[in-house]
Amino acid sequence: MGWVLAGVALAAWFFYRAVKNKERSVQPPQLREFAATRSSVTEDPSEARAREAWVDPRIKPDPRFTGGPDQRDRRLPGPSAPIGDRLSAIRTPARWIPPGESVRVGGITIYAGMFYLGGAFTGTSSDRGTNCLVDPSCTVAPSGSDLSGSLLPYWPSYSNIPPLARRTYLDWLAGGRNDPSIGIGYVFLFFYGLERRLFVDAAKDEAPALIAEVRRLLALHGENHSFKNYASKFLDVAEFVKSPEIPRPALSIDLRNGYEMPLSVRLHLGRKLASATSFDGTDALLWVLSLPDTYLRTPATRCFDELAELWQMRFASRHPQGLKVNPPKTKLKIEYHAASGGFDCRLDLSDSETRPLPDIAAISAPLDGLRDLLNACTDELASYSRLLGKSPEAKGTIEAAFLLPKELLTSPSVMGTAVLGNVEQLFGERSIAGVRVGQLAKALGVETQPKGKLPSGFCNQVGAFMDKLDVGFEPDRRYGGRNLDADGYVLLFKAKDGAPVDGEAPSYASARAMVEVAALAAASDGKIETSEFESIKSDIRSVPGLGGIERARLMAYASTLLKDAPARQSAMQRLRSVRAEARDSAIRSATSAVLADGHAAPDEVKFLERLYKTLGYPVEDLYSTLHRGSVVLDEPIAVTPETRTGGVPIPAEALAPRASGLRIDHARLERIKSETSAVSQLLAGIFVEDEPLSPPPAPMEATLRGDSRFEGLDAAHAELLSCLLGAGALSRDAFEDAARKLRLLPDGAIETINEWGFDKFDEPILDGEEHIVVVEHVRMELQRAGAER
Repeated sequence: MGWVLAGVALAAWFFYRAVKNKERSVQPPQLREFAATRSSVTEDPSEARAREAWVDPRIKPDPRFTGGPDQRDRRLPGPSAPIGDRLSAIRTPARWIPPGESVRVGGITIYAGMFYLGGAFTGTSSDRGTNCLVDPSCTVAPSGSDLSGSLLPYWPSYSNIPPLARRTYLDWLAGGRNDPSIGIGYVFLFFYGLERRLFVDAAKDEAPALIAEVRRLLALHGENHSFKNYASKFLDVAEFVKSPEIPRPALSIDLRNGYEMPLSVRLHLGRKLASATSFDGTDALLWVLSLPDTYLRTPATRCFDELAELWQMRFASRHPQGLKVNPPKTKLKIEYHAASGGFDCRLDLSDSETRPLPDIAAISAPLDGLRDLLNACTDELASYSRLLGKSPEAKGTIEAAFLLPKELLTSPSVMGTAVLGNVEQLFGERSIAGVRVGQLAKALGVETQPKGKLPSGFCNQVGAFMDKLDVGFEPDRRYGGRNLDADGYVLLFKAKDGAPVDGEAPSYASARAMVEVAALAAASDGKIETSEFESIKSDIRSVPGLGGIERARLMAYASTLLKDAPARQSAMQRLRSVRAEARDSAIRSATSAVLADGHAAPDEVKFLERLYKTLGYPVEDLYSTLHRGSVVLDEPIAVTPETRTGGVPIPAEALAPRASGLRIDHARLERIKSETSAVSQLLAGIFVEDEPLSPPPAPMEATLRGDSRFEGLDAAHAELLSCLLGAGALSRDAFEDAARKLRLLPDGAIETINEWGFDKFDEPILDGEEHIVVVEHVRMELQRAGAER
């Protein structure tokens, strides 16, 4: 048995010796590369002698490491040893190549500099931190490119990347490092040299140039998160090296940097803590934006300038004396960990006045409140952000401005103070200003159509914007008024928040209808007397249930009506919908307005007569009212030539004393009634819109009565809308013909249908000038509703 074991042992020994001899006969591939590399590098005599004197231990191993039974398990040095060491005896000492110095490596001339050239750093015996060295002894491919960096390992080093990758890197250096498509590994390889130059060589004088180069590279390759993280940390510490007195960092959505707060923020806030100074709004926003766990939502990133301004306002309101923060016991330390992995360093924080500095990163107590404030500001900008997301060109318009908080309207990032100045110029030194709609549109910087009624959406936006300027205006369709006319008149008045009122309140709606009728009556003779306006204002003051704001707005509305009388049909329709006592007030107010100047012109009498008939009041009551007070009736208009005939003279009668002081001439009254009737017939065509609409033909009415699509719209307007839906679009002439056949005024019909559309769909539904069409999505909805019936 012993002989068997001895034989097995002997066979194993011979097998082991055979393997070892075979390993010694094979030259490592790294050495073959090194030998090939030597031929392309010019060596001085001392380097050649050193190279010839050196023998690789794996070719001729030292018996101390290979011989003897005690060394059986000793392993040879790894195959990378000759490449990693290269023996300092044959290495070229590394030196920094400044910008502008010309060097030639691998057949490529490089002028841009800012890298290390050589085989080894003087005074170092290890390869740690040498990955940035451009070693001229390494093989460089004669052509080709690895632009994507696919040949580079995760931790690249010039000496261990393939020759083709070296060629790509040198071409990039020679091109000024401007190619944004270069693989990020090549950028890191260059960046390793910059951080070594500043933090190991302590080249403080070169700090501005190094910082500028890293900022340039960050602009080209900042989309790579890893490089952005390392480059940002480099810039933070480099700024401190350049000048310990770092100014307060600028606010930015990019303040958050990896898993640590930026050093610049920590230094600035640390000095604030050390000096026991309260944080202002910018300090607080810097703090919360630089936190590693702060993630800004879309409204904050898209509208960052608006967010910063709104934050300042909300912070000042919440912390009028600033935010007092107690300093922590933890002190600030600055450590730099190189991206190359070649070195770590710690910088001395020598603050001559307040050292050592507290570390703001160790504080968390006030952060919940600051985060809540940031979220609240972001929420306030949400609707504004959505608009800019759909239409970036809307920034600076009224449409965008009225979605913003009121405090931001003076912001240069929104509309600026120019618009406010333009509006203020309309007022001059007054608190009330009457202007044309075109003037107001120009002051607001918006374009409007030259004629016709402006869209409801536009009118509402103007109203919302003016509210934020503390300016009210009439007519305001949000409170029951009509849409603005492009060439119409508008009255502006200064009032907090634009003098908002409840336009749906019964008392306000009734008073508004009364004002409309009174203004129409006063303007019916084509001229407005001051006494007539004073009478209307007196009636407004006497309406019960109204506050000061409601009365002021009604007086403004009355002023615009006297300048720009609305369509009579709309006014009459609104008056029919109010309560009986409100109609009584309207009758009294209209009559008072007519009689306020002591004159009753035929047109005014005619209007009152029409008003009495429309509301179902006896016309005889009108004539009694006209002659109940001290009023001089104007001479009637001569309709036909007067022919006098002789008759029996009427004997004079003794007149009884009159308590009221009014002498009634019954003969003249009868004559006025007769001639007023003639005037009414003559002018009936002009005021045809005031007459009650004749019932439409029975078949049409029966057809439309069951059509739920037009619920709330009278038969004539429903028929007109149905005709328009069926045709798809009508020319202006065709539309007017269709409206007249239904005994409708074309413009009045458009207004009525659009008002109905606003009530039903929150927007007008008819659009166009030369061709009248139904807004596409409303037309589809109406047609779909008709198909479902």
